[in-house]
Amino acid sequence: MEDEDNVEEDEDKYVDEVDMPGTKVDSKQRITVRNLRIREDTAKYLRNLDPNSAYYDPKTRSMRDNPNPEAQESEYAGENFVRFTGDTRSHAAAQVFAWEAQARGLDVHLLAEPTKLQLLQRQYAERKDEFKTQVKQSVLEKYGGEEHLKAPPRELLLAQSEVFTRYNRDGTLVQGPEKQLAKSKYEEDVLINNHTSVWGSYWRDGQWGYKCCHSFIKMSYCVGEAGKTVVLEVQEPEKAAASVGATKQETPEKKKKEKTDESSSSSSSSSESSSSDSETEIRSKTEKTSKKKRNKKKAKKKKKKDLKKEKKEEDKLKNALEKEERQQKHAEFLLSVDERKRPYNSMYEVKAPSETEMEAYMMKRRREEDPMSQFM
Repeated sequence: MEDEDNVEEDEDKYVDEVDMPGTKVDSKQRITVRNLRIREDTAKYLRNLDPNSAYYDPKTRSMRDNPNPEAQESEYAGENFVRFTGDTRSHAAAQVFAWEAQARGLDVHLLAEPTKLQLLQRQYAERKDEFKTQVKQSVLEKYGGEEHLKAPPRELLLAQSEVFTRYNRDGTLVQGPEKQLAKSKYEEDVLINNHTSVWGSYWRDGQWGYKCCHSFIKMSYCVGEAGKTVVLEVQEPEKAAASVGATKQETPEKKKKEKTDESSSSSSSSSESSSSDSETEIRSKTEKTSKKKRNKKKAKKKKKKDLKKEKKEEDKLKNALEKEERQQKHAEFLLSVDERKRPYNSMYEVKAPSETEMEAYMMKRRREEDPMSQFM
């Protein structure tokens, strides 16, 4: 009996020491580390070796997207597929319903009272559908339009039929019934007053009319082919009269012009010779005066520009001399002060001196070789 008790105690010891599958215990740190993958299964990142495929998070060892989306059947379709299939969506909807019910004062919990929550959710869905149908019926009773909700089948809506039609490459119909043109809401092809065509079917000289009788008067009675001949006869004599009147007016005017041309040609020949000399003299004088004025204006502009440049240079020199004097005084002050009290020069801007600054420096520079410099 004692041997059996010792064996049982030894087995219990070994059971305590054995780790659970999927866990690893570190005695020093007292932390259990879960191995999220059994070693017999293939790793998620080996499902598709393309770097542009589904992203694998090494920290959480998760791959949310499908690594092989093009494959029809695959062993692993990603973690999102598992999350959004089966009863996961209904479970999430039940959890949201429980939270909303608690916010409105109902004491319901998904894990504590699942049957109660399911009954409440079913009652809520039924009442919601009843309320929607009541609102829909009340709107239809008040405003009407129930016939528009009864839509025809999808085949008729898309104008699908079993009639065989064949077309050419240019789009013309070869075999099958011709396509009917869609008519507008206005009345078309309404013929009145014995007309065989519609108003607006004939146009001439900016006027609309009927094609059957060439009449330009709307709502007139149709005369037929007789109306066409009358219109042509009226138009032809009008054109002939207009052409004859134009020729009669042209003949006396031509005679007058010929007489005046003969008299003017003799007088113009003598006057042209004298006027040509005077015109050349006047032109030469005007050209000379205009050239003198232009030269004077150019000279004035040049003088103004030169004066402005001189003034600018003088102002620059004055400013540069003042700046140089200030710098020399500041340098003398720094030399007189103790080294420990001198400020830093780290923020001093280093720039290449301009021509005016160099000129000011040369003018203000102290020359040690000059014997009179000590008395200045």
